[in-house]
Amino acid sequence: MSSDTGKGPRRPSSKPVVLAFLGAVLAGYLIFSLLFAAADGSAKTAHAKQQESQQQQQQQQQQAGAKDTSEAQKVLESRVCGSPAVDGYAHVEPPCLEASPTNKWWQDNKPKPDDLDIWIEREADYDGLAVGWGIGNTKGSIEECAEACRQHVPKGDGPFGKLPCNAFAWCSAEHCFEPDAHKHSKGDCWLKFTEGPASPEVNMRGALSKAMRQRHPESPERVQWHAGVLLPHGVKLTNGSWSPRHEW
Repeated sequence: MSSDTGKGPRRPSSKPVVLAFLGAVLAGYLIFSLLFAAADGSAKTAHAKQQESQQQQQQQQQQAGAKDTSEAQKVLESRVCGSPAVDGYAHVEPPCLEASPTNKWWQDNKPKPDDLDIWIEREADYDGLAVGWGIGNTKGSIEECAEACRQHVPKGDGPFGKLPCNAFAWCSAEHCFEPDAHKHSKGDCWLKFTEGPASPEVNMRGALSKAMRQRHPESPERVQWHAGVLLPHGVKLTNGSWSPRHEW
């Protein structure tokens, strides 16, 4: 006859509990991973869409800017009132200049000084109508003269008093030659308005022509003036064309 004396009741195995726990943890991990991946994918998709939208906006802005610059370039190369010096400035009509595309652009856009780039050509003289008389308006350098043009505010006085300054010329020698009746001294800074400042009419450039030196025996071999224009950002200065004054 057998006896179970000394043996207690059997304890249930803990393996099923552990396995169930591990299964629950693994299932939770998988669910969390799937949810995180979905959320991360959504976030990346949203970020990608945002980047694409920003790129499209930048492209549109660049295209709009290029179009604006192209239009400004065209306007600021145009000339509708003729060459001022063609008859010694006798035919110049201020109302025509005030209604010109160049002045209209200035009035519509009202550029601040920092909106305008300074373009300088040394040994050159650009034609234009004086909005600031040069004789006695002494500046220490062409850069200083250019900045005076950029800071100029029309005061309404004189025949061209309503026009902005968009061109300038500065005398770099003790006395600067010009084929006119005035005496021009070192530092004289002429503030001018010209139609089509992106394509200025050039009075003199570099070495004076043989014909001009024959007409004016007192003239130097090379131009003693430095000149330039103001143009909005993105608009380029072209080579321009000779003004009638070139033949004086």
